[in-house]
Amino acid sequence: MPTELEIKAHLDTMRSLPLRLEKLASSIGTTQWPGQPVRLDLPSGMELTPAERAEIQERLKQIEAILSGKLTANESAKARLSLLTKMLLAFPAVGSSSEAAAKARSDVYDDALSDIPPWAINNAIKRWSRGEVPSDLALGSLNFNFAPAPAVLRKIAKYELAPFEAQATKLRRLLKAIPIERAMDPTPIPQETKSEWGKVFPIGVRRM
Repeated sequence: MPTELEIKAHLDTMRSLPLRLEKLASSIGTTQWPGQPVRLDLPSGMELTPAERAEIQERLKQIEAILSGKLTANESAKARLSLLTKMLLAFPAVGSSSEAAAKARSDVYDDALSDIPPWAINNAIKRWSRGEVPSDLALGSLNFNFAPAPAVLRKIAKYELAPFEAQATKLRRLLKAIPIERAMDPTPIPQETKSEWGKVFPIGVRRM
């Protein structure tokens, strides 16, 4: 399993799109024909090459792995439990300190963070420990002497995820984008359908 330093280095490397892909993503426009879905289009004369499409698909695969935490559901659950247990032991809790209360608190945190990868929870806890919660989260007055509420910890963890979620959205839009020349043709773009055996077949493929 990668060390924390290795994970941090990988996250820092993948935090933003390469400039070329960023410019390409920023060039996407939209075209809407009555009764048809909005089309994402690239400027005139631009179209993704097979190599560019493969590069974008690979980048998206890596980003999705970061967002999922690269762990199985069971491994993620264990990692979350370890992080939350450490946090709750380190910070005094508001309210009852009975075993039942501790179990209830742990369950509430787990429910609030069940879809968050462990690395993002770890970073969020570190931010809280250092009192470095971003002001743009508008969380109001915070008391860093106590453990953060589950919803607060989730918002901080989502802040950690935000650059990667935004990047994934841009990459998916790029993969859906078509040349503007095709987008400006009002002819409906053929949809794909699945046969009863699960294979995908294009219907009436239009040659460009």
